[in-house]
Amino acid sequence: MSYQALYRAWRPDRFSAVVGQEAVTKTLRNQVRAGHIGHAYLFSGTRGTGKTSTARIFSRAINCLSPQDGEPCGACAACEASSRDANMDIIEIDAASNNGVDEIRDLREKVKYPPQFGKYKVYIIDEVHMLSPGAFNALLKTLEEPPAHAVFILGTTEPQRLPATVLSRCQRYGFGRIRVGQIAQHLQKIAESEGAEAEFAALEQIARQADGALRDAIGLLDLCMEFGQGKVDSRVVQSALGSAGSEMLFAFAGALAVGDAGLALQLIDERMRAGGDAAVLCRELCGQLRGILVAAAAKDVGEILDIPEEEAARLRDLAQAFGPERALKALELFAQAEPEMRWAAQPRSVLEMAAFRACRPEAERDLAALLERVEKLERLAESGGALRAAAPQVAQSGEEKPLKAMRAQKKGGEKDEEGGAVPIGPSARPQNDGELWQAVLKDIKGERMPLYMPLRLAEFHGVQGGNARIAFSAENSAFIALFEKAENRELLERLLSRECGAPVTAKFVAAGAEAPSVKQPAADAALEKLSALFGRENIELSEE
Repeated sequence: MSYQALYRAWRPDRFSAVVGQEAVTKTLRNQVRAGHIGHAYLFSGTRGTGKTSTARIFSRAINCLSPQDGEPCGACAACEASSRDANMDIIEIDAASNNGVDEIRDLREKVKYPPQFGKYKVYIIDEVHMLSPGAFNALLKTLEEPPAHAVFILGTTEPQRLPATVLSRCQRYGFGRIRVGQIAQHLQKIAESEGAEAEFAALEQIARQADGALRDAIGLLDLCMEFGQGKVDSRVVQSALGSAGSEMLFAFAGALAVGDAGLALQLIDERMRAGGDAAVLCRELCGQLRGILVAAAAKDVGEILDIPEEEAARLRDLAQAFGPERALKALELFAQAEPEMRWAAQPRSVLEMAAFRACRPEAERDLAALLERVEKLERLAESGGALRAAAPQVAQSGEEKPLKAMRAQKKGGEKDEEGGAVPIGPSARPQNDGELWQAVLKDIKGERMPLYMPLRLAEFHGVQGGNARIAFSAENSAFIALFEKAENRELLERLLSRECGAPVTAKFVAAGAEAPSVKQPAADAALEKLSALFGRENIELSEE
């Protein structure tokens, strides 16, 4: 006989074998005992929690010729046929691949025929949320007035996508995520039955990786048993699954807590050399920092995070070393880094930058304070307050002409004593198209990161007559449709208008369909270099 994957070999065939869904199985067994069988059920919950398995057990139980305490007997003709997947009264339909109106119409025709073996003809429709609107309408009529022998069991991971008319006609059962301890105990039972030597701590590590899905956990155990040749310990789990391990995560969090950037970077390097993935490590670090934040705010850390008391105590110690604000800031940094890695050429660098910044919270505070001061000065400059604040300083230094430049209005300059033109607009505004585009890119990176990388590939053709022309090359022209979406266009136009100080409309074109991109004049480039050296306020422009 060919090898059968563990998650299939250990699929439960009785209500009592279903792990972690006691409320659901108890209710269904009571219905079988009493003979109170509904005509439509909805099983919803995350993947791998037992929805389809429970549906099969329930369908066997209601068709069993001699059920025992609400369980299928497993010995009658109907149960034997079900065990061989030969029971014609139990029909399973995958809605992901049979989601059209024709398939549901065919079901409506066949549901009229009575069952062959038992009392009920059961239709198990998996991933029912994948049905088209037309298919839902076709199914609705059958759900409203089904034949007496028909029972529908709908399974879904996304119940919010089902029409309210369908939901209202079903008995709803929610399948929750299974706790780590329950999964680990079940994995231990499987390992012992399969003749494997498994450490319980390693099984708990597998259970955490599965995130409440028993089927995923059994699949991971199968992988680890093959990798370790029948022996499953923490080292085998880390190597087989590519996870960092709890000790490494605690060491990394400790480095962040004491501000040891060197140690944090060293741990990242060790993980990368061991074949780890930067994005996976970042995700695991987010989970660790979340645990620290929970430990800083809540008392029942072990209950909330579903972890043993020893680990909860270590998280409390780290929470005390971090403090709530620093823990929150560190979590924000790594949470922001994770989506950035998808677009970065070097994901590891993004992770290392997040670690370095998390180790230097004072620098982050200084930067935040500086940005706040800059924003305040911009607001004052627009209202004229900055001019009054700057006047005494300029008078003391004897720099009269820069002060006159600052006094210029937005909608037109004024002449100085020599008749030269005074620069127009607030000093905080971008001085040329190059500065304007860089400012917009910076703004959009902070507000909507997924749009930042595609926008970096665009050519900025400047602003003319209130229109900002943005071009994409032939290979990147697909991004035009992305930015033509109303919410993306509105965001970009808002940022352009804010930086320009006037309403701006964005025009997206393919490269070659518009004039070549605006180049920064040589004089502007030279002015930027001088401003970087001496400060813009110390440079005087004249027409000579």
